Amino acid sequence: MRFFSVFIFLILFRSVLSQEYLPANVIQLPSHIKAVVVSKSHQKLLVIKIQNGKPVVIDQMVAVTGLRFGDKIKKGDMRTPSGVYFPVSFKPGKTLPAYYGEGAFPLNYPNALDRYILKRDGDGIWLHGSPKKELLFFSSKGCVILKDKELKRLSDYILLKKTPVVIQERFFHLSYKEYINLRKKITEFMDRWKEAVMKIYSGDASGIYDIYSPNFNSKYGTRYDLINHYKKLFYFYGDNKPFVKIINKMVLYDVREDNKGFFVIFFQIGFLSGDEIKTLKKVLYISANDMKVVSEENF
Repeated sequence: MRFFSVFIFLILFRSVLSQEYLPANVIQLPSHIKAVVVSKSHQKLLVIKIQNGKPVVIDQMVAVTGLRFGDKIKKGDMRTPSGVYFPVSFKPGKTLPAYYGEGAFPLNYPNALDRYILKRDGDGIWLHGSPKKELLFFSSKGCVILKDKELKRLSDYILLKKTPVVIQERFFHLSYKEYINLRKKITEFMDRWKEAVMKIYSGDASGIYDIYSPNFNSKYGTRYDLINHYKKLFYFYGDNKPFVKIINKMVLYDVREDNKGFFVIFFQIGFLSGDEIKTLKKVLYISANDMKVVSEENF
């Protein structure tokens, strides 16, 4: 009996070891985009692409974050924020103090989730270089710092306003089955979102109330304010046939320490507005607990 128990244990142990665990902060990317994922605990940065439907690490490097542990709360607290951001520009090193080395990619912190839901302030969170040969871990004022030679390498992967930079307390992994289920969940959500927007053309806003949180807040205000904004965008004249098309979708998973998290979905949307075809780049911030949109912004 004891031999049988040991045998079963070994089989189960081997099964666990053989499972493939994937870096699950990155759920979906277009083929031409790579994602940057930073772990503050590990002081490491990964470059990830989607290959054969799965996230694959294609590069990694040391990345130094804030002097103080934990998530950023206010300006000057020496903490690096957790979240999903995008590099909005590049500042060459020759235009900056020597401290910034070869240059810097300013990130769009604070984003809409930071401003309107998490109530975080501050600014000037950059991903930048350093001329030092060796970096001291946990020594930045809130930025993410790389050695100059690694910043140069990283810059080959970065497309301004397109490359997601996911900053987390630690890397997050899921089994392949869990990962596929999560991706399916997001696909179903976006189908519902598109359907809710299409209903607005006929004057029906009920779908928006179903998938947007009562606590929603954004540049446009509350959920009610957003619906009024959408009604001004999604309407048509005469025989024009309404449509909504979503392309270049990116899905990132922002996992928080308190077991709460947010899905961040970045996409381009083409739609009929009156008698014009318009396009927008949009970011949705979705509570992972109840799959409700808590904030959004155009990018």
